[in-house]
Amino acid sequence: MIPYKVVLGLDRLPSYSGFSLVLADQSGIILKQEVASKEDVLELVRPHKVDAVAIDNIYELGSEQDIKSFMSYLYNADLIQITGSPIHGFKPLSVIGRELGITRGEKLFPLKSAEVCARAVFSGHGFIVKLFDPETRVTISRRRSFGPGGMSAGRFRRSVQGAILSLAKSIESALRTRGIDYDLSLKKGSHGVESASFIIYAPRNQLSGIIRPIRTSSVNVRITPLFSRSFDFAPIGAKAEQLHKRHLIIGVDPGMVSGLAVLDLNGNVVHLSSGRGISRGQITRIVASLGRALIFASDVRPPPSMVLKLSASHNAITYFPEQSLRTSEKLEIVEKLELEQKIEVADSHQRDALSAAFKAYSFYKNKLEQCASHVKELGVQVNLDDIKAQVIRGMSIKDAIASSKTPSPERPLRKKRKSSERELINVLESKLLNIQCERDSLSLKVKALEERIEELELELRLAKRKERVPAIPETYEMERRIGALLGEVAKLRADLESEKTKNLKILSEMASLASGNSLIFYKYPSLKEALKSSSEGGVLVKKAEPLNDELKKELKRSPPKFIIIQEGPPEVLMFELEIPVILLRELTFTDYSGFVIVEKSSFEHAMEASRQKLADLLREKKKKIKAIFEEYQLERMRELNKA
Repeated sequence: MIPYKVVLGLDRLPSYSGFSLVLADQSGIILKQEVASKEDVLELVRPHKVDAVAIDNIYELGSEQDIKSFMSYLYNADLIQITGSPIHGFKPLSVIGRELGITRGEKLFPLKSAEVCARAVFSGHGFIVKLFDPETRVTISRRRSFGPGGMSAGRFRRSVQGAILSLAKSIESALRTRGIDYDLSLKKGSHGVESASFIIYAPRNQLSGIIRPIRTSSVNVRITPLFSRSFDFAPIGAKAEQLHKRHLIIGVDPGMVSGLAVLDLNGNVVHLSSGRGISRGQITRIVASLGRALIFASDVRPPPSMVLKLSASHNAITYFPEQSLRTSEKLEIVEKLELEQKIEVADSHQRDALSAAFKAYSFYKNKLEQCASHVKELGVQVNLDDIKAQVIRGMSIKDAIASSKTPSPERPLRKKRKSSERELINVLESKLLNIQCERDSLSLKVKALEERIEELELELRLAKRKERVPAIPETYEMERRIGALLGEVAKLRADLESEKTKNLKILSEMASLASGNSLIFYKYPSLKEALKSSSEGGVLVKKAEPLNDELKKELKRSPPKFIIIQEGPPEVLMFELEIPVILLRELTFTDYSGFVIVEKSSFEHAMEASRQKLADLLREKKKKIKAIFEEYQLERMRELNKA
């Protein structure tokens, strides 16, 4: 079964100024045109619902870039090379025409060649051209390890990770500005980015002047072309098989290490893998070998750009949850599938991809089961997988079943018109015009080559001048070092201003001490240390430790007049020692490394309040002792009365 209804056959005119074209269906020729531009060809594709564009050699369309550009405008039509492929071998178009009974093996004119191309497709001749974009990997990483630790190692780590992040952003900006497609994966560090990896969908030579290899004392930038065929060729028969391939739900977890999980529409896991630096091209090849992509799923919201790009390139649906899946939820899904389907999930990347795919399947599961139920009730012979796919894409179950049952309408047979003498003259005149155009085209090519020689000579002169300019790695390292030094200078200036302010404050405090408006207290870590200093008056301690017998004796022998503490409740010390205790935070003070300067008025106010509180505590203490004594007397009297 040939999977095409309408085919457009092309052949390049000898002048390279246009094409001859023939539009045909399975019934016969619909349209012939002796001379047409590439724009004319593309304008015919959509209104006539062309399924395939056939040509004897795809390089008649131009360079690889021209072919890719042409294919991008074909909508859903396939590009077919009639004469063969590098793998399957080649056969002249005249031989194919003779085998099909269209010609007698003579040399073919462009219009006849276009007709042979179109009709050959309906006989199963030809190879579908599949496009694979060239890929280039750019890796940004640190040059050497950060060392065992220390302040200098920390600074170096921050510097390197900041440089990697800055370099990744500049490369990303350059690619966006030039409209070059890419995927970016970042490995985050504590102070920036530890490494960055770009998969760029462009050949290495297209990146010249945009990205260059860099090797400095701290950062490496490596550029590695990922060699793959630009075009692949599949026999037309493979297209018919592809039409009956199963539809798939693909879960993707992109990153430095990517995970890929593929489910069919029954929820069965048909593929599960993970790997470092997997590109969209590799994912496309894996999916093509398993079936047709229907849904690309992510476990996070919003979905990563790679998932969105994969969906767009496969004309698939994008699924992502209302909220990013929790780890516990993903573990639950994986445990269920491992138990039910006897699969093994090797790592977190496979887990995330599998969870995304299964979540998408669960979202559509009810609809999928309804499809199976309706088909079973009706008892019709249809492709259930196709019905499910159409329903997921938005069609009702009834319409999906009806469209699968409806045969494709055939076009009525068109009668061929006999070539008149006038038409023959027109063809000959057209060929003469083509020869003249070819002559003019060759003249233009000669002129273009001369201009190109001049450009190359100019580039050579500029390149010689650039030899005197410092290389980019050294320039980048110099700029990074200058930036770091400027930042350090700014920090030192700020520190200097801070020190000046502190010095002014110290001078002010000293003047206040001299005039008797401030008091100075040295700080001690504990009461024990404070008592060793033989300080007269009061002491300032960070925190009062529990009072053991030795410390109590020492305090009774030489008690301070008051105690200032930084932490802890003062009432405990007051009660134990019967000494005024003040909290430092109640005072107006300036804290220095070894001492504290306190405003005298605030100290006097706090001292008065502490003495009052101590007096209250002592009165309360006496009352409690008196109450205990009276209680004891009553108890003794009761015992005597009983006796």
